[in-house]
Amino acid sequence: MNIRQIGVVKSKFKESANTAEMKKHESIIVVEDEFLDGLFKIEDSEFIEIVFLFDRAKNYDLQLHTFSGEYKGVFASRSPRRPSSIGITIVKLIERKGKLLIVTGLDALDNTPVLDIKAIDNRIFEDNKTQIQTNILKSNPRIEIMAHIWANETKELLLKAGQIHGHYCTGLALGVLAATIAMHEIREESAGLENLLAIVENNNCFSDGIQFVTGCTFGNNSLIFKDIGKQAFTLAKRNGIAVRILVKPEARDILRSLVPEFSESYEKVIKNRSQNQEEIANFKTQGIQKAFASLEVSSDKLFDTKKVEISIPDYAPVHESFVCEDCSESIMSSRTTDQQNKKYCIECSNSEYYQLDGFGISCKKTEK
Repeated sequence: MNIRQIGVVKSKFKESANTAEMKKHESIIVVEDEFLDGLFKIEDSEFIEIVFLFDRAKNYDLQLHTFSGEYKGVFASRSPRRPSSIGITIVKLIERKGKLLIVTGLDALDNTPVLDIKAIDNRIFEDNKTQIQTNILKSNPRIEIMAHIWANETKELLLKAGQIHGHYCTGLALGVLAATIAMHEIREESAGLENLLAIVENNNCFSDGIQFVTGCTFGNNSLIFKDIGKQAFTLAKRNGIAVRILVKPEARDILRSLVPEFSESYEKVIKNRSQNQEEIANFKTQGIQKAFASLEVSSDKLFDTKKVEISIPDYAPVHESFVCEDCSESIMSSRTTDQQNKKYCIECSNSEYYQLDGFGISCKKTEK
């Protein structure tokens, strides 16, 4: 077997770090003088493949928890603890300066030995880009969101959260920030199968930021609503290990100072329900400014974070469906009423039900 070191990596990262963060920064590949002729026309390639040695990895694990919290086999991961201690990463070539290759996208530490460099045919990316992206998203729908979380890219997360929330505001931004902090504390990714639970204590903009970042929603039974009116939430694993994050009371004054004129706009548009288009436009513009400015405030000034242990509810039960004898609509078995050995829905039986709206949870009674 003929394996030789042809160069070395120069990076700002001296010790193991978040790979997503490492890939955002430039690295330099220093090629040994005797191999310089091999770099001829490498500038023609926008992307190149770097083969390197995990020289600081000791032993290996055939199965392991990845950085995102998933449990996988080593060959289904990018762990440096591998049987052959070899790493391969596709990077973008920014510039060549003699024996120096300046690249981005490399997840190798400073002074890592480089074993090989290979050009990448750009047509591979262009021809298969859409299909590759589709296949990746099918296998892991939250892969892009999780990459933003691990890299602490809260601006990108807020931009995406706005797509489901409908507008940008401080509440949404606080939810995004709090959820990102909690995900880093818990170190587990939501699979949409109740492996991770979010408990929110208010039904407002804050909760939408929580749902988007954590992936815990009402629809996948991973979001629990405690109607106690606090700007706080808890993120928990199935084993009861959890973190609770509370917005500090003094955060209001800090955030208000970011865009002082927003308070007046909020009073007009939200509290007084102004329909004046100019006032609504000012409210939206100032809300955007305040939301994104809040991302720059130190989290220590905004939140109290505390690790807790909580009691976790059982997995959501699976219910049969029945057809209402009156309206002929399908209904969940737990929401039926029995009358004279026949099953009716809540509406047709004029029964009480619970409703969650802007006023909180309240008991209602149907009237036909």
